[in-house]
Amino acid sequence: MPVPVLKQGEVLIASIQSALTDRDLLELRDELAEKVGRFRARGVIIDVTALDVMDSFATRTLRGLAAATHLRGAET
Repeated sequence: MPVPVLKQGEVLIASIQSALTDRDLLELRDELAEKVGRFRARGVIIDVTALDVMDSFATRTLRGLAAATHLRGAET
């Protein structure tokens, strides 16, 4: 299930609405890293409030996403 990514000013907002497969998480990581560069976003918000549980892969992927977007100049 794709995650909608909205642009509000200089911030990108990704709202995860349901559990994602490992492939979906990797696609989200790649998409956000690409959009941070394309839109020159200064911040990224990843809303995970709809999730009941996050496994270790999801946590590790989100941590890697934060590091990748930080390298591109955005705060997470």
